[in-house]
Amino acid sequence: MSRYLLYHPESECLFETQSHNGAQHCCSEGCENVTNIAEYERRFNLEKGKVMVQRRTVATTKKQEPVQHSDPHHIRYRPTKLSEVIGHKEVVKALDSMLNSKSRPHTFLFTGQKGIGKTTFARILAHEFQCDDANIIEVDAATTNGVDDMRAITETMRFNGFGDQPNKIFILDECHLITKQGWGALLKATEEPPAHVFFCFCTTEDGKVPDTIISRAQNFNLKPLRNDDIMDLLDFVVDEEKLFINPNILQMIARGCEGSPRVALTQLQKLSSCEDEEEAAILLEQPLDNIEVIDLCRAMVSDKLDWKTVQTTIKSLNETVTPESARIVMVNYLNSCLLNAKGERDVPRLLDLLASFSKPCNQSDKWAGILLAIGNSVFPVQ
Repeated sequence: MSRYLLYHPESECLFETQSHNGAQHCCSEGCENVTNIAEYERRFNLEKGKVMVQRRTVATTKKQEPVQHSDPHHIRYRPTKLSEVIGHKEVVKALDSMLNSKSRPHTFLFTGQKGIGKTTFARILAHEFQCDDANIIEVDAATTNGVDDMRAITETMRFNGFGDQPNKIFILDECHLITKQGWGALLKATEEPPAHVFFCFCTTEDGKVPDTIISRAQNFNLKPLRNDDIMDLLDFVVDEEKLFINPNILQMIARGCEGSPRVALTQLQKLSSCEDEEEAAILLEQPLDNIEVIDLCRAMVSDKLDWKTVQTTIKSLNETVTPESARIVMVNYLNSCLLNAKGERDVPRLLDLLASFSKPCNQSDKWAGILLAIGNSVFPVQ
């Protein structure tokens, strides 16, 4: 893995990165590459751990506010063209060649782990085939997988798409869950589809896709992205979002995402305001769908929680999370805080908080137990 030590003359800052593109970008904005120069390496090693070097302090003296928008990072920064895809070079090259050939395939199979880009490639193909949004039919095969469901698809194939463009595409996600009879209904459709119809099958379990379908499709097995590719993606989003985040935390995200860009961007959003590596390690241990609960915990532990925030958060959680599942997340977070506490000063308060959430929630009490435990933290008895 590449490692670059960079020096910014104007601010006299030293910082390191493991992203080649990131290093090139910094050098283009006035930084100097001082990797393996003894004087700078010694100075950096002395300063490391004492000063939190902010990534890319180039050409700015005042901290900019992060960009505010409603879409999560993994949706906002999903590629829409092959040229925007980071990593998967062989797949991109092969698809680009197919798209520029006179005879285009009509059936594709994308396999690989979750969050690796299977449906992203399918959507890119949809737009390359000039399918309007109304003619991109996404099917969740986890719930729509029977023979009647597949026949409903094949029966609509003879009709052109809505709007000016006749092409339509069927994207079947988790296609390994299609029943045997359902696959049978698709055999003829995938072997000789009409000129205006395309199929994209996506699955995490290619071994469950019938050979008769595999032989009809162009197959692409997506591999986990390399650490450098993930770092390039994180660098890009950090720049776009105007984030200031410890480079070591970015490395923790890259190492822990298992090559999944979706996981990397989701974790980046969760840790975007985190400056402490130990806190980052705690947050990375938590499930990705508990961000609001974790934010509540962080504010509570740092003694910066107000009741208005409690009201807003609990009301938003009421429709998606049960009180008991929220309590378990809080207990696990506090447990991690105690195990990673730097000193004894905060331990008594953390123990009190842990004790407050130790009693399981009764379904009939709804959020009463959680509210009482949080209330004791926000308004401690004198």
